[in-house]
Amino acid sequence: MLKKLALDAKFITDTTAVGLPVQRGENNLLVNKDEKASLLPPVPLLGGVRGGFYLRFPSWEGLGVGSAFCLLALVGIAQPAQATTNLTALNPGITINTFTECLNDGVALVTGQNPIDQYGWQYTIDSAHDGVDGLQVGGNAYEIYSLALKETADDIVVALNANMPLTGVDGTPADDGNIGWGDLFFNFSGQDFSSASNAGDLFAVRFAETNDSLVPNIGLYGDVTATSTTAINSGFSSIEAYNQHVATYGCNGPGCDPSLGDLAADSTYFEQNQSLNAIASGTYLTGLSFLSTAELSATGYDANQFAGEHTIAFKFSKSSICDRGFCQASEVTKSVPEPSGIFGLGIIGLVTATGLRLRRR
Repeated sequence: MLKKLALDAKFITDTTAVGLPVQRGENNLLVNKDEKASLLPPVPLLGGVRGGFYLRFPSWEGLGVGSAFCLLALVGIAQPAQATTNLTALNPGITINTFTECLNDGVALVTGQNPIDQYGWQYTIDSAHDGVDGLQVGGNAYEIYSLALKETADDIVVALNANMPLTGVDGTPADDGNIGWGDLFFNFSGQDFSSASNAGDLFAVRFAETNDSLVPNIGLYGDVTATSTTAINSGFSSIEAYNQHVATYGCNGPGCDPSLGDLAADSTYFEQNQSLNAIASGTYLTGLSFLSTAELSATGYDANQFAGEHTIAFKFSKSSICDRGFCQASEVTKSVPEPSGIFGLGIIGLVTATGLRLRRR
């Protein structure tokens, strides 16, 4: 079949530009207004060769049915795969964490430490027995159950499941009467938390408008340094003090030890004698959008596995993180039908029918 196709049509290579003049020669009929001929558009050569080729033949009617079929199939197949570049911010080894304003509980997620599910979510599950409310430890208003993150082409989506609402808890010994959420920190630097804070290498999100963060607006910040708000919220002066309180007044047995999600409560990632939980300073980068229950469900988030009374979900653009060089590029190749391929498949039936009619004459 290919041998017959070679006799019916001539391959004319073009490695520079489309539309170069074609000279008359052996088995090479000049295309002009007086001659009935067909010229297919240039398509890339197989094997990744740069440039393209023309297929030129006297006319569709001049081709045999089999040759026409083979010709169109070849044109349809010889299309390049299209490559797209994805930028990924949540690469393995990034630590994301938050504490309450009084350091009565906290949670941290380390990307890559847990599998990503089919919907793109990665979860960390915190102990359900280490939230502190006075002498009551576990299951109280300050209990945090999970932190989850998902990355899309444009955004980072965050979901926190806990007993504390976004607006915090009123009627407390805090200076303003309200104990709420601290800020959510992202550490891309590879340093421990205090070192990254001292260098202003953290990103952070202020997501709770009622908290005592030292930046004015909710949203994502870069160049972040951290501070403690526990003193004005009747809280613990250090992580070490919190751990000791849970060990003394908490339950006994499996699952009763304090934890910070993917990190142990006594992890050296945090200075145990500190209680950094809020943004001290930073550069405002972008706002955030809160997700409704229906919108969160549409992302594939699994809300059924957690016992918290509230799920706080929001998203923000990751472009500011990528602009600062913290995203990694990965190339994804997809086979995409080209117009000529679709055209070729679509008119095979027409060419076949035309050839059959011509043979009957």
